[in-house]
Amino acid sequence: MTSDRYLAGVAEWRNPETEPPPCGTKLLLMNPAGVAVIGHWQPQWCLAWAPLPKKPKWLKEKMK
Repeated sequence: MTSDRYLAGVAEWRNPETEPPPCGTKLLLMNPAGVAVIGHWQPQWCLAWAPLPKKPKWLKEKMK
């Protein structure tokens, strides 16, 4: 069994200086301690951002 099975493939943190985060949208945010949290962009403490994964139709159906 390979140890990289948890990896998300091509998923990377985005630099807000080159890719400004969208306003009013929940995002994955990296804080200065290296902890990822979900929330809205806060330039006072956020270092990087990533979009949340989209929910595919099959998952939405399971959630009903």
